[in-house]
Amino acid sequence: MPTRADANTDTPEAVTGWQNWSRSLPPQRAQIVTPKDTAQLAKLIRETEGGVRPVGSGHSWTGLVPSDGAIVKLDNFNAVGAVDSQSKTAWLGAGARLKDLSPQLAAHGLAFRNLGDIDVQSLAGATSTATHGTGRDLQCLAAEIRGVKMITGAGEALEVSARQNTALLPAVQVALGALGVLTEIEMQLVARHKLHRRVWFAPYRQVLADAEQLWADNRNFEFFYLPFSDTAMCITHNLTEAEDTPRNLDESDDAVMQLKALRDWLGWFPYLRKKLLAAAISGAPEEDVVGESWQLLSSARNVPFNEMEFHLPVSEALDALEEVRAHIERHRADVFFPFECRMTAQDTAWLSPFNEGPRISVAVHTHAPFGAPDEYEFLFTDIEPIFRRRGGRPHWGKLNRFSGADMRATYPQFEAFAKLRAELDPDGRLLNPYLRALFGAA
Repeated sequence: MPTRADANTDTPEAVTGWQNWSRSLPPQRAQIVTPKDTAQLAKLIRETEGGVRPVGSGHSWTGLVPSDGAIVKLDNFNAVGAVDSQSKTAWLGAGARLKDLSPQLAAHGLAFRNLGDIDVQSLAGATSTATHGTGRDLQCLAAEIRGVKMITGAGEALEVSARQNTALLPAVQVALGALGVLTEIEMQLVARHKLHRRVWFAPYRQVLADAEQLWADNRNFEFFYLPFSDTAMCITHNLTEAEDTPRNLDESDDAVMQLKALRDWLGWFPYLRKKLLAAAISGAPEEDVVGESWQLLSSARNVPFNEMEFHLPVSEALDALEEVRAHIERHRADVFFPFECRMTAQDTAWLSPFNEGPRISVAVHTHAPFGAPDEYEFLFTDIEPIFRRRGGRPHWGKLNRFSGADMRATYPQFEAFAKLRAELDPDGRLLNPYLRALFGAA
């Protein structure tokens, strides 16, 4: 039952029970608390037994959120603050959802430079895990951070910006909620703009051969390989000043369920499955539309899934994708979710997967209907070793079994981040079992 704060106290309302979007993590009995302001948040961090962990929209699969103490929602930190039209920057509430921020920024003539393929995440959650879109010359969302305000693990207010503690900016851009709970984020934005979106299907081998050129020729390019089909769905977005056009009805969820139906009927008859897939793809609608950037870059993703995504050196990624495809089509007839392939430019954040060069990200998904998810242990035993051998770094919010030692070997600034974490949170109040193991903290 919810427990309401007494009107004479400054204790925020709390409820119990949390689980991530796909329900891959066990239900949590920790209190879920929604502080109304920074004073309540600081008090909560200082006084909560078992520590505090922030949560956004719950779209992560790693153990970043589970806590023995309190899980903090930042729903009251969701406003668009100071906007500088000249520099195209704005202070934004860390708990605001990307899908809510975009139309508000459009009213100021501004937009995010790039977005991922969903926009239901909170700004803090998306940036803290290095969420990204696609584009050879486009960085992940966290690289656009120009400043943050947060409450550290010691319960103290800290600003990192061009005015204060500027040297810490590369540390706080991708911080896993381990340095402090973010309350406001200053983002570098761009002028409001429109994009020309194209979606088409092409032979998989042709797409592999053309992929580097497609990344070079388009502002945004990504592709999805449809398992057991020899076909890829390609998506590009490019800047335009053309008039808006009506967009096709978003039928991506229905398309995924059609792939599932073919798996269920013909999973062990790959030849027939491929023939029917070819027929279905030949009748699938393609897109050629113009609209607001934020309305086209992100799509609905309502069919629950579990996901592993690794960010790989450009020289290794497409070979890794092909190795994954070959393994799954030999051994895993149950897989039907498309594999996703995107590219992200280099940045300088200490824990960004892209901090030593551009990377191509390859994602593999399995169906996760509530109560009966498809088996996905093979992602760890069969697929992750492929990504590891080829120098992959896991997405901070997605399935992986990288240890603290693995991360230290992967990230040159990991020790510097760990040292800063201990300074800002000396009592480990922002740690949970996952982060303790990651940072080797008692």
